[in-house]
Amino acid sequence: MTSAIHHAGAIVGMFDGFWQAPGIMIEDAVIGIAKKCDPEVVELLARRHLNIAPEVRGQVTFDAQGAFNKLFKITTNANDDFFLLRATLPVDPFNKTNSEVATLQFVHKCTQIPVPSIFAFNDSADNEPGFEWTLVEMLPGVSLREKWRFMSEEVKRGLVKAVAKYQAQLFDLRFSGIGDLDLMPAAGLETTKAEQKVTQTPGQMYPALGRMVSLTFLWGDRLQQDVPRGPFASSQDWIRARLALVLADQERIISAASSDEDDIEDAEEAKALAHQLLVLLPHFFPSSSNQTQSVENILVDNDGKVTGVMDWESVSALPLWRACTLPEFLKGRDRAQIPKVEEYPPDHDDPSNQGVDDLYWEHLLEYELICLRALFKTEMVSRAPAWIEEMEKGELKADFDEAVQNCDNSWRTKKVKDWVLLQIAINQGQISKDENWSLKETFFK
Repeated sequence: MTSAIHHAGAIVGMFDGFWQAPGIMIEDAVIGIAKKCDPEVVELLARRHLNIAPEVRGQVTFDAQGAFNKLFKITTNANDDFFLLRATLPVDPFNKTNSEVATLQFVHKCTQIPVPSIFAFNDSADNEPGFEWTLVEMLPGVSLREKWRFMSEEVKRGLVKAVAKYQAQLFDLRFSGIGDLDLMPAAGLETTKAEQKVTQTPGQMYPALGRMVSLTFLWGDRLQQDVPRGPFASSQDWIRARLALVLADQERIISAASSDEDDIEDAEEAKALAHQLLVLLPHFFPSSSNQTQSVENILVDNDGKVTGVMDWESVSALPLWRACTLPEFLKGRDRAQIPKVEEYPPDHDDPSNQGVDDLYWEHLLEYELICLRALFKTEMVSRAPAWIEEMEKGELKADFDEAVQNCDNSWRTKKVKDWVLLQIAINQGQISKDENWSLKETFFK
């Protein structure tokens, strides 16, 4: 892996005692884990793995947090390089960190997508900080969300074209199953610069596919459930495992003494929907195993150019019907007419709203996305025409996936139930296929 520090051995100065508090708690109520991160250990790891000399002056500061982790920013007075240490809760011990490192290395090696370089990692919590952790380059730029309203139409079009280029590169990478990437053999402790361990296949080196570490398999007590976790040979096997987790959740709710009548009623309905989806499953997915993945979490500079793609944790190799979908930032409702500023109330409290109510920007985005979605598809037709074919062929399967994902979501149960009953009627020949409708599209309305 190419290091982001070109003169690490020449850094001079010293870390000052930035931390006043004894530590920062990292906790997650959903999985019931809480631990304290010692800032002095963060400094120790940074010094050791970035080759920072004792006399170097610098700073360790809290930067941000995710669902299962906290990020610490590391700077020095010797150069303009920035680094991040991510301390992670053991939501899926070893597997989650190992997979994220493997994914970052693979994307760096096989595409032009700007992802952070990894300097060191530890995929075990049996260490000094008591956490799994990764030490990575901090990429320049800010989130696309912060810049979007200030970007011209030309800049937005350029960004969409760049994302299409990255999507096409990912589309060219295929795997023989469904799962998350692993460093194989086991990575071991504190592997400096995270040298990639891969399995050899004809013409190209690939990491090995391992078990799924997506949130679907980790939420609540799902890590303790006895279900297959991959790698899966087919879409049917993958979805069957997810439905098994849904059924286990509902059984737990129904049998729990603490559940009230509403909880039990919702669980019974979700359980019935899951069983109906299991019956429909072979009709939608006889067998399939071609995979790729999707691009999200984009960083841009002041000119709106992509500087990095972040947050590759729990990214999986998925079936083409699932992977060939629009990037998340291009999804949304349609708005046929451009909104008029004068029809919206003023807002002088939030500088990012530029004097007009937030609803105006929401409606403007919906209008802009119509054109940008069309541009993205045009780019994909040029760069990877098979991607468009897979997206169009996979629309019904994508709807089934939405039903599986939301069959236990009480806010969407009614729509899922209506869609499932429609599919049953179509399969039994009671209703024409022409009367089918998209479940996914209804969720945007």
